[in-house]
Amino acid sequence: MKDYIVPFLYLTLVLIWGSTWIAIKVSVGDTPFLMASIRFFLAGLVLVLFQKWRKQSILPKREHRHVILALGIGNFFFGYGLTYWGMQFVDSNITSILWATLPVMIAIFAHRMLKNEKISASSIFSLVGSIIGTLFIFDLRGADFDPQAAQGMVVILLSIFSAAYPNVLFKRDGSNLDPVAANASAMLIGATLLLITGLFVESWKQVELSEVTIGATVYLAIFGSAIGFTMYFWLVNRVTIVKMSYTTFLIPILASIWGWALLGEALSRSALTGATIIILSVSLPEVLRKKKINSNAE
Repeated sequence: MKDYIVPFLYLTLVLIWGSTWIAIKVSVGDTPFLMASIRFFLAGLVLVLFQKWRKQSILPKREHRHVILALGIGNFFFGYGLTYWGMQFVDSNITSILWATLPVMIAIFAHRMLKNEKISASSIFSLVGSIIGTLFIFDLRGADFDPQAAQGMVVILLSIFSAAYPNVLFKRDGSNLDPVAANASAMLIGATLLLITGLFVESWKQVELSEVTIGATVYLAIFGSAIGFTMYFWLVNRVTIVKMSYTTFLIPILASIWGWALLGEALSRSALTGATIIILSVSLPEVLRKKKINSNAE
């Protein structure tokens, strides 16, 4: 494999996922579960057709079904269903910053599930920093405190925790899984659960199908989901899961730029402080680790 393939796909993934938060924000409307189900049904269908074109199997083998179920339920149903719900009340830039805590949550599960990725002093540093940064974002005593937005942020944090476990499980037990087939099955499972939930708590009459929401949902389905998650899980089998999750500290920077440019979203002083703390706490240990490795190599 050519040396540039992995960093090229890594950068491409960051660019794509840096733009998905604003797309979710403009498409979520008042029916978050139904809109999320549409996204993942479309994405799953695209991947199924791609597998048919490749003449490859879609259904996973029996020994991999627990991984697919975990991805479908934990990542696509709870992870994105709760994120969509929370984004009714939370700006896209804040959501992307909260998702920057994913490496910390992944590190917790990786410590228990992966032999070579134990919690270290740097992981503890990132955990503490993420907690402090999140408290700043909540700004409980600030003049701009919004209880509804705070509720949405709590739900988004729960969604991130739900997504962390299946990511680590895929790393441990899914090394032989075709990422296209895995995502196709998992997305359709998640989409089905999201649809059922949406039918119980939402109404199709409230679904907004303007040119903007349709375009955003199609973009999310094809680029954010079908292409994005396939690249992500392909990369997961080639780099450490914790290093892979560090895409999340680059994404908030791009997401904040998009949110400011297109939606006029601005970070309060407290939120900006919290964002800085989170991004530094999850990125600084990795930067120092790479610097140490390079020094030793010299």
